[in-house]
Amino acid sequence: MEENRNFILAIVLTMIILFGWEFFFGATTPPQEDTSVAENVDVTVSGGDVGVPSSAAGLTDSGGGIPGMAAPVVNEFSAARDDIIGSRANVVIDTEKLAGSISLKGLRFDDLSLKKYHETVEPTSPIVTLLNPSEAAKAYFGEFGWISDAKMPDANSVWSANKTSLGANDSVVFTWDNGEGLLFTRTVALDQDYMFSITQQIQNNSDATVGAATYGRVYRSGRSASPPLFILHEGPIRVGTDGKEEISYEDLEDDEYPRDEVSDGGWAGITDKEWLVAVIPDQTQNFATNVFRTTQNGGEQFHVNFATNGVSIAPGATAEKTARFFAGAKEVALLDHYTEVGGVRMFDYAIDWGWFYFITKPIYIGLHFFYGIVGNFGISILLLTVVIKLILFPMANKQYESMARMKKLQPKMQELKEKYGDDRAKMQQETMEMYKREKVNPLASCLPILIQIPIFFSLYKVLYVTIDMRHAPFYGWIKDLSAPDPLLVTNLFGLIPWEPTGFLAIGILPVFMGVTMYFQQKLNPPPADPVQQKVFAFMPIIFTFILAGFSVGLVIYWTWNNILTIIQQLIIMRKVAAKGD
Repeated sequence: MEENRNFILAIVLTMIILFGWEFFFGATTPPQEDTSVAENVDVTVSGGDVGVPSSAAGLTDSGGGIPGMAAPVVNEFSAARDDIIGSRANVVIDTEKLAGSISLKGLRFDDLSLKKYHETVEPTSPIVTLLNPSEAAKAYFGEFGWISDAKMPDANSVWSANKTSLGANDSVVFTWDNGEGLLFTRTVALDQDYMFSITQQIQNNSDATVGAATYGRVYRSGRSASPPLFILHEGPIRVGTDGKEEISYEDLEDDEYPRDEVSDGGWAGITDKEWLVAVIPDQTQNFATNVFRTTQNGGEQFHVNFATNGVSIAPGATAEKTARFFAGAKEVALLDHYTEVGGVRMFDYAIDWGWFYFITKPIYIGLHFFYGIVGNFGISILLLTVVIKLILFPMANKQYESMARMKKLQPKMQELKEKYGDDRAKMQQETMEMYKREKVNPLASCLPILIQIPIFFSLYKVLYVTIDMRHAPFYGWIKDLSAPDPLLVTNLFGLIPWEPTGFLAIGILPVFMGVTMYFQQKLNPPPADPVQQKVFAFMPIIFTFILAGFSVGLVIYWTWNNILTIIQQLIIMRKVAAKGD
């Protein structure tokens, strides 16, 4: 019995350490302030007799990660974003989901906002701005181009376009002539969501053979605005030879990551909790990726790049390369579609499903199934909890029957304790004999507890890492299931003019969860060890403080699970009492 209690206590304390560390210390590292940037690039490369670079050549930090490309130049002062965009010639992007523009100078993807998503739960708040020009603060953009000894278009090249706007399921053709016999054509197409297709052509009208390769990159000044959390990866990410590789911002401060030569498909980018910006080479071609960090003027910059193998373009010939660019929300169904239908290897892994993928993904599917019926994720959580309880019902029944019998045996346990006193060996022997006579298994309660831990953790992952819960309302005061309970008991629900923060920000639902946890514990047989009794007595209070900072959707699950467990235990205890077991 004592070993069983110690085992359960160790599990519970492990959960407290895991989630408590996140609650109290997960946000102690603030994101570094970043400065504005402006870039000048010089795309030149040497490579063989005709200047054909390979994907393995020149992918070094000194050149910005792109062969022949000069390192970025970061300005100390930035211009206003709206002024930058308003002062340049643009092709306007306007779809149901996206708003932004592509500048004719440089053809960078550096102005993009997400129409479906707002910065706060208020529908009148500004929509989320994802990408920013290089001259603005928090520069964040993607770009594509050619690498060659010949004169290539760069960030200062001004292109011509065949139209002034780009809509959903539409395309724009850009052209640029280098004045030396090379005509560049870039066709940018956009689907109805967040995926751009980029088709690049070089028409060689000169008298000499030209060697060239393509590149794509994501550039970001500074880090994600959210604090780092152990449960979620934010930062550079790439899929290549060894599958998915998550590289944290902190890792890049100390370590250098080698380029990855890829031959079986992949992609690279930078991910936030809810957004992804990624460059996707042709999945049938060989390419190389690299990831690194630079610092200038007190700020830091992050680079994620790919470069393809070079091609030789004879006089009068044309070379063509394709790639894709994703900039948008990490919607599960959409990423699955791009993986299964679009052929982007492991693109669905942009969502950090965690260690228990085989549990987390089914939980997400279950939530969405119920959401399709009831239209509310809070109700979906309640219904999913019932399903989980039904699945675990056989094991839970054995657990609660054993616990009910254990509770009935407490007087006999006390008698053995008084009879054998300090003779622990004899007492343990008699206790085991009593278990055998009464047909009680003291370990029966362990398995359901072990199963509940990954289920709880997986549900937490679903609520936290999937965008579906973002700003999803429940009822009453709960307007965002992915955020903590805003109705705080510590300021008397707003009657006191004080905004508690940290562990003092305790909502009404976490308190109710603690109460249900307390009553559930009262139905269980108390530990024999007085120290363990005190520890378990404080568990509801400890979990109330810990879960107060978690998504309110998770608190709803835990509270509802406690209520169902109490009902189930009461029924089983009455059954055991009626049988006289």
